[in-house]
Amino acid sequence: MFIHSCRLSACFSVSMVTLTILAGADSGVLASNPLSFTDEAVTRGVDYDMGANYQQFGSGLMLVDLDGDGDLDIVLTGATDLAVGIYENDGAGNFTDRSAGSGIANGLPVSGLSAADYDNDGDNDILINGWLVPTRLYRNDGNFTFTDVAPAAGIDVTAPSFASSWGDIDADGHLDLYASVRTMFNGDPTRNFFFYNNGDGTFTDRAAELGIDAEDDPTLLSSFFDYDRDGDDDIYLGTDKGSAGVLYNRLYRNDGGTFTEVTAKANAFAYVDCMGIAVGDINFDGYFDLYVTNTPPGNKLLMHDGVSAYTDETIPAGVGSYRVGWGAVFADFDNDTELDLYVCNMMGENRLYRGSSTWPLIDEAPSAGVDEASDVFCVAVGDIDGDNDLDMLVGGTDTKVQIYINHSIDAQTNNWVRFNVVGNNANQFGIGTCVDIKAGGKSQLREVRAGVNYKAQDEYTLHFGLADQQSVDVVTAVYTGGETRKLYGAPANQTWTIYPEARLGDPNGNGQIDWYELSAAIAARTAPGAKIVPGQEIFDMDGDFDIDNEDLTAMGLGIRVPSLKGFSPGP
Repeated sequence: MFIHSCRLSACFSVSMVTLTILAGADSGVLASNPLSFTDEAVTRGVDYDMGANYQQFGSGLMLVDLDGDGDLDIVLTGATDLAVGIYENDGAGNFTDRSAGSGIANGLPVSGLSAADYDNDGDNDILINGWLVPTRLYRNDGNFTFTDVAPAAGIDVTAPSFASSWGDIDADGHLDLYASVRTMFNGDPTRNFFFYNNGDGTFTDRAAELGIDAEDDPTLLSSFFDYDRDGDDDIYLGTDKGSAGVLYNRLYRNDGGTFTEVTAKANAFAYVDCMGIAVGDINFDGYFDLYVTNTPPGNKLLMHDGVSAYTDETIPAGVGSYRVGWGAVFADFDNDTELDLYVCNMMGENRLYRGSSTWPLIDEAPSAGVDEASDVFCVAVGDIDGDNDLDMLVGGTDTKVQIYINHSIDAQTNNWVRFNVVGNNANQFGIGTCVDIKAGGKSQLREVRAGVNYKAQDEYTLHFGLADQQSVDVVTAVYTGGETRKLYGAPANQTWTIYPEARLGDPNGNGQIDWYELSAAIAARTAPGAKIVPGQEIFDMDGDFDIDNEDLTAMGLGIRVPSLKGFSPGP
């Protein structure tokens, strides 16, 4: 008996017996407190019917703060009527449909979604990859209204476009865009685009010039991340139709705004039909590992060796999955420090591999309630309901969108810490910033990224599980360009903001510390042995989570000379 599917651009056949045997390799004993989720989309106000979406292999979805109020709003595509859904979060994970009057055009076939502040005005704009229709860039005008500026920006291209991702390749503070194209789909020779942000609201395609257009490879997605930890984002491309052993994923090293292909040097080859890329440091060595999805020959786990190259650890980890894999994401769903792995599948249930130092990992999707089997393409992760654990937004096929709210016991009992990063230049959300933490003798790593997984967007806030640790010993933020800031003794179970050095002591961001700001710092001064509370981080000049004489002295005499303009001492 054979499974046969022609919904993919090239048909494949796989023995049911082989699938059954390989899938059995992922079985095992569940943890004492299994992960647990419930689908609460409709009850929380998101009643969105996904269509078939086979032509463009899934339509994008996002968790992103569109109105700047600190919670995650939702953007959905792929409806049966081709309507784009926009939903406002009330802060507790309940949603109001704001689609009407948004200015976003309906009725067009949509492929990927990503969000970024392309114009550096402090809010997130929306990029919609069109499927054989023009790509659209919607400028955020506030109050959930948007204007398509793609033609003026120079990115209204028409192609078999898939996913998109954003990164600041030269640390100039302006986010650049990589747009993947499935080159040669129906004979279309259009190659990938790399739209360099000119800083004036326009973009210039420099993919061919920089040697990162992947030539005639059919690229499904790209991923910006700092593979060599040198302070700038590199680019990893997921290539379709590589399981025949000819095409492969590509890795381009960023050398200060120019690129060198290092696929062979880094052993980053993955001869797979790559349809998803998850990025995370699963062995705590300070380097990013990769999980790439594939057709039933099996997904691949590529582990960074801590020096410069990757090794295939799929079999020991037990995460081959052996389905038709699409989007995938690493996240610590139970706050135990270990990264879990969620995998979207066609022709089989989704996987949720519970992170553990003991391999092989166990698929807990059935017991966790997230083993959706409706041919799922996309997933986004974030704290949707504001209870400090990670939830999921999942888009299936011919079914309603799911919002999987996390009710895992361990997620509630283990400690955690979250960080919002303020950029060190015009890139206000700090896209491309890597944050390393050390707590209880263990190191963890995250990066602020825009356009992730497959056609999806996770929250920008960086979430770390801490298990039983009450504080973080050291936090190291490495900004794009290499600037570094260290913090010490961050208390657990709080969401903290990390500011670059140039913003410290300067809440209004005018480049100088005035008397009013110094007065505010004096008012926030902590008692001996006491720590600051979230909202006071900007006055913590030395990063030790208190405000004392050292901080006040630094404000007055250190980074900038305070201005007393407008100050009147007393009545």
